[in-house]
Amino acid sequence: MKRIIYLLILFPIFIYSQTKVLPFKNGESCSYHIHYGILGGGNADYIISQNKEETKVILEGESNYFVDLFFMIRDRYETVINNSTVSPKYFKRDIIEGEDEIHQEYFFDNKSNIVKTHKGDFEMVQNSQDMLSAFMYGRTFSSKYLKQKEPFYINLFIDEENYKMEVRYLGTEIVNTEIGKIKCIKLSPKVQVGRVFSNEDDLTIWVSDDKNHILIKIEMGILVGSIEVDIISSKNIKFPLSITD
Repeated sequence: MKRIIYLLILFPIFIYSQTKVLPFKNGESCSYHIHYGILGGGNADYIISQNKEETKVILEGESNYFVDLFFMIRDRYETVINNSTVSPKYFKRDIIEGEDEIHQEYFFDNKSNIVKTHKGDFEMVQNSQDMLSAFMYGRTFSSKYLKQKEPFYINLFIDEENYKMEVRYLGTEIVNTEIGKIKCIKLSPKVQVGRVFSNEDDLTIWVSDDKNHILIKIEMGILVGSIEVDIISSKNIKFPLSITD
């Protein structure tokens, strides 16, 4: 389950758009179950608090009692974004994964394209997102854009580095979940080989084919097997979900 919460945050970043209509509201939350085949691994949840100027998102995840016996995970991510530009202002990451701990705090200066961190100041590519703000930014994109035939790209600032990610549209599918059968857009982002993945095409995600574009499902092949992430609940969603039953 190592880096699973890290990956969960990255999945929605693979979406891109030019609209700034916010498809989320104060009090929205979703929960996910993470498992290896028939074995449960843990859970992750996010919640949104919003005012007229800013949106704050907190994502937390933890391994279950069984996984804790050999690899405990306690992860927490936080971002604050500007509602007008859907760009990050602040990002914090505190994670414990086995014997590893990571603590990061970023302050984004979007006018000068500088990110201030505890390791120093770094230049970022214009309109870059952090790991969690991208989760929200991607949701502003239109379904029409997501369904284009040509690959599209997202600029990210992750682990004090700039990263450009390619994403391909794979079609639409009905995904059976605990909250109903949901019509989804299927996407394949190219991932970085080495840290978690053995191949750049080892990741597939499904987002709801509606104005919300919330994350519904993830399938990934990793260095030590395969993992699936499924939505199990949602609250205070702004628009109707694309539930077909």
